[in-house]
Amino acid sequence: MTVNVAMFIDYENVYWSTKNSYGFTPETGRLVEGLRQHASRHGEVVMMLAYADFDHAEFKGLQTELQRRSVEPRHVYSVSSEEGRRKNAADIELSLDALELVYTRGDIDLYYIVCGDRDMIQVIKKLRTRRKRVHIVGVERTTSRDLKQYADDFCTVEDILSIEKDRTVETGVITPDVAYLIRKIDGLERSCMLFVGLKLLTNRVLGSLADPQKVVSRAINDGILETYKVPNPVNADFPTTACRLNREHPFVQEILRVAAS
Repeated sequence: MTVNVAMFIDYENVYWSTKNSYGFTPETGRLVEGLRQHASRHGEVVMMLAYADFDHAEFKGLQTELQRRSVEPRHVYSVSSEEGRRKNAADIELSLDALELVYTRGDIDLYYIVCGDRDMIQVIKKLRTRRKRVHIVGVERTTSRDLKQYADDFCTVEDILSIEKDRTVETGVITPDVAYLIRKIDGLERSCMLFVGLKLLTNRVLGSLADPQKVVSRAINDGILETYKVPNPVNADFPTTACRLNREHPFVQEILRVAAS
């Protein structure tokens, strides 16, 4: 008996979670085909929908790209003059569509939900009461632990995109936070900034990380970052501490090579 699979992709969740965790954005074609191939192991993928505010500058052209790959884009208005920005607008629309599908498409046996928000637990509960199986795909570092426990199966976006999650100097593996730091500083240096201040890097550039000070200290200790002094025009006795990438470091070269490809 053929198992019919419906896939719901909170594209905004995957996009921003990947960008914030690893410093790069997922390539649409690779993500879609990877998800389709993974779901095909469990049945026939009969529909794929992706949710995002396609008016956002970072998603320009995404609707067409999704349609070319047989994914139905579902535009979600995340900003309105009356309400301001609607938080979690994409996953709300996704939840409503998934629940509606239970009553309009009884032939769907397996629901693939690509999203890491804990709010999806209630959706999973409802689907399970209708004897539907639910597989969750999410960025490992940002997917709710509780959400994983409620799903019938969990797969990471890292596995789908072959993202290496735990590289450290001791084991020859680069951590996601250090990889993010490398990409960020590379971008700043290529933007022709005169220098990258250590305080600016720690407090603002890496502000989304859990412990930016620890990440910077590790990068310095491992030789990934080099520090130097920049004269302070206000007070010569207190020069600014700046940093730059050690572009001869093998980890730096590896991360930048992967980013370029």
